[in-house]
Amino acid sequence: MKAVKLLFAALAMTFAMNASAEGGHWTADVMLGGVSGAGGFGLGVGYQKNIAEFNNWNLAWAIVSFDYAAPFNSPADLDYLSLRTGLHLFTPTFWNDNFRVYTNLAPGYTCVLAKEFTWDTWGTLDEKMGANHGFGLAFGAGIQFKEKFSLGYTLQYETAFKSKCHFATIGITF
Repeated sequence: MKAVKLLFAALAMTFAMNASAEGGHWTADVMLGGVSGAGGFGLGVGYQKNIAEFNNWNLAWAIVSFDYAAPFNSPADLDYLSLRTGLHLFTPTFWNDNFRVYTNLAPGYTCVLAKEFTWDTWGTLDEKMGANHGFGLAFGAGIQFKEKFSLGYTLQYETAFKSKCHFATIGITF
């Protein structure tokens, strides 16, 4: 649990440091798909900044992103918490400057909270949440409308249990 508190403290400090940076955008995502072989959901929030433009292609740095994911049937038994940074690449706009395609790659840290069962000294089954830490990686692609709304696909991989999560994502940039 100490690691989770440290993760949230680091996240809060990062957001506070970047809140006044110019040229940045906050992002929020809702994710629906598969978590560890079951139907699941996720929520994400992040801060990104445009860093380069070349031939109408745009490269942005996702300075920080935080994601939470869990299966529909047992969010209290299995939770994924991720803290990442990465890059987003956007194509030139098309169809009356309304749409553009994007891809992103974001490595970072993932904490998997999973229910663990152990026997205590009296022979009683004890149940508690255990934290499993590992490298996390997210890869995504999709289409963005008016540089505000997006619809896409995200694959999240983590090394703690070597699991993959597949999501359809709906996002907003503000």
